[in-house]
Amino acid sequence: MQIRKLRIASAYIEELRQFYVDQLGFEELPGVGGSDGLTIQTGFTEFTFVPGTEESRYHFAFNIRPDQLEDALRFLESHRVHLLINKTDNSVFVDFPNWWARSIYFFDPAGNIVEFIARGALAKAGNAPVFSAASVIGVSEIGVSVDDVPAMSEWMSGVHGIGGFVRQQNTTEFAAIGDDEGLLLLVNPGRRWLMSDFEAGKHPVSIEMEQGGRAVNLTLYC
Repeated sequence: MQIRKLRIASAYIEELRQFYVDQLGFEELPGVGGSDGLTIQTGFTEFTFVPGTEESRYHFAFNIRPDQLEDALRFLESHRVHLLINKTDNSVFVDFPNWWARSIYFFDPAGNIVEFIARGALAKAGNAPVFSAASVIGVSEIGVSVDDVPAMSEWMSGVHGIGGFVRQQNTTEFAAIGDDEGLLLLVNPGRRWLMSDFEAGKHPVSIEMEQGGRAVNLTLYC
């Protein structure tokens, strides 16, 4: 499953533009986000921030190649991004052995918890150019807060044919829906996002996914 378009809200559009476009070098798509919004190209994902409230904070992740995590680390450090420390071992890396993945985390200026995740199931970069914003494959994960995680999971599977992630044992409080290319992380309101001190909330989100050549749209709280 690929997340082809993602739209979330923020009260800090200009700060996000300075961070993602000016500082990190993501391509801005003029006009797509509207006069007051911001749209950037992140691999195969068109990622839009629209005006919202200060409370609008999210967790999302970008997929990178499994052999480029160290390169991504150096890229972020060289662009003055403060990486979060994993308190279990005092490193910047977080391992997800069941997911065949390893991640690094940071906050953006809107307070979103952002993750670069290197998944072993994806193809390696090999002799690709030096890591840059253009190396990002696409949006890998978006956290979505819902009151009934099992009901939403069943609806996504039954209506849209997007089942649970094969590497995750879903529960009534947390479910990963999709695959290594793209995941919806369904959680109950109030659940704390990993590597952060803020809780999941019901904030505007619009997602256009591609599953088996079909477009699947999900819009909540808009």
